[in-house]
Amino acid sequence: MAQAYLELEILRLNTNRALTSLSKTGTPGPEGSTQKLYWSEMNQRTQQIAQEILGPYGQLKDFDNGLWEYAYLRTRGNTIEAGTSEIQRNIIAERVLGLPKSY
Repeated sequence: MAQAYLELEILRLNTNRALTSLSKTGTPGPEGSTQKLYWSEMNQRTQQIAQEILGPYGQLKDFDNGLWEYAYLRTRGNTIEAGTSEIQRNIIAERVLGLPKSY
C-alpha cells in the first residue's frame, strides 16, 4: 500500500511539473509521454494489487457492479492507447535523453 501511495504521489508531482511547463511554453512537451507511460504502468501494478486483495470477488460482475473487474481488464488497453509503452519510451529516449532514434 505504501508503494502505491508513493507512486501516486510521484504521478501527482510530475503532473504538476508537466502543467507548469505547458503553461510557460503553451506547447505540450515530452512530459506527456513520461506521464502516459508512468500512469499506465502504475495503473497495471495497482490494479493487480487490488485483484490480489479482492481475490475472486475482484472478477465478479455482481460485486461492486463489475467496477474492479472492468478497471483491471482496462489496464492492458491503457498501455496501448495513445501510443504503446514502447513508443512512449522511444519518445522519452529521443526528446528527453537526447539518444539517437531507434529503428
